[in-house]
Amino acid sequence: DGDVDIPIVAAVNATAVAGGFEVLLGCDLVVASADAGFGLPEVKRGLFPGGPGALLASRIPLAVALELTLTGDRIDATRAAELGLVNRVVPAAEVLDTAVALAERIAANGPLAVKATKQVVRAAADDVTAAKARQAEWQPVVFGSDDAREGAAAFIEKRDPHWTGR
Repeated sequence: DGDVDIPIVAAVNATAVAGGFEVLLGCDLVVASADAGFGLPEVKRGLFPGGPGALLASRIPLAVALELTLTGDRIDATRAAELGLVNRVVPAAEVLDTAVALAERIAANGPLAVKATKQVVRAAADDVTAAKARQAEWQPVVFGSDDAREGAAAFIEKRDPHWTGR
């Protein structure tokens, strides 16, 4: 989630409802099988989402969040992707490989830059003013880092960078 410095990539090959769906809401990227389903059925059991599902309207339009949480109905992976809850919908056999490929693409980038980017972008989803303050804190750290110098040198020398995370 937003408190974890490294990006979290989820691979969903089945149904994720209630707590399972709420776990996915804390992930940074989600790859889902075309057969996957998502929902918050707590109201069907006389309950309500006790975690991030109750805050679903911070991620998707209010009317849709209310429909999902008040009916307890499920949505399919295609609809979840349309709503921005899922990044990729792929055949079941490709879910894990696609998730790993996304994670590898992230891991190939400068670790300090990835950490800063995750923090600032996640903060912006809640509070743009706080995100701008966090961005201002990170900017001298990242732009003055060994990794920033290495990234520029690797670009000029047309080679892959060798990150140190400093």
